[in-house]
Amino acid sequence: MNQSTYLSVLIHMLALSPYPAGLKSKDGIFEYANDAYRNLVNAPQDIKGLKDSDLPCDTAAFAEVFIEQDRLSLAQNKTIVILDVHNYATGMDAYAFTKQPVIINGEPWGIQFTARRVKDWINIASFAEVLAANKSNLSFSTTRPLEPKLTPAQEIVLFWLLRGRQTKQIAQLIHRTPKAVEKQIANLVSRFSCYGISSRSGLIEYARGNGWLSLIPEQLIKTPVSIIINDHEQMD
Repeated sequence: MNQSTYLSVLIHMLALSPYPAGLKSKDGIFEYANDAYRNLVNAPQDIKGLKDSDLPCDTAAFAEVFIEQDRLSLAQNKTIVILDVHNYATGMDAYAFTKQPVIINGEPWGIQFTARRVKDWINIASFAEVLAANKSNLSFSTTRPLEPKLTPAQEIVLFWLLRGRQTKQIAQLIHRTPKAVEKQIANLVSRFSCYGISSRSGLIEYARGNGWLSLIPEQLIKTPVSIIINDHEQMD
């Protein structure tokens, strides 16, 4: 299949998606973006040929970061997931962007991307985790538990703990030292001790079984950022 035909098939598929999606060449030039994405970043209808830096959105400041992420995905020939927090056309919000390499006739062409609003993405992923676990003691709710009360620092650490991150990885994600993260984990264990929790593993098991998977820390969507959240090689 030649390049033109291959891209036409991808564009047709992405045009049907209700979620923000598009195609960019390996040089960061848009080939296509659907209505949902153009509305998200306030982009013009004729986005083809433009770069992120050309768009009238705060994401333009991250144009070089996006290109580096795309190059990493292509170099490793792997799909990566990005946490993007920006002041979009609809206001400050967080999206999870999935970037997938587009390889045409054995040659890297560029990136196919799709995005889900983090609040929706986390709820769906958390619900799927509850179903996959198939344990009667797991529970899911789109409303976070009211007790115990957590500080913003504790919330963000618990959020990443429940998604399998280790201490060093969490430290890198929240720009703190591993020692500071360990202190917050100890504080969390202490805060949940009234429920019989006395260890990190016990904390994770209890929190997953009592609705804390639906926790979305406010801190997560306050500061513009674009970070890879599934590239463990970079986090180790």
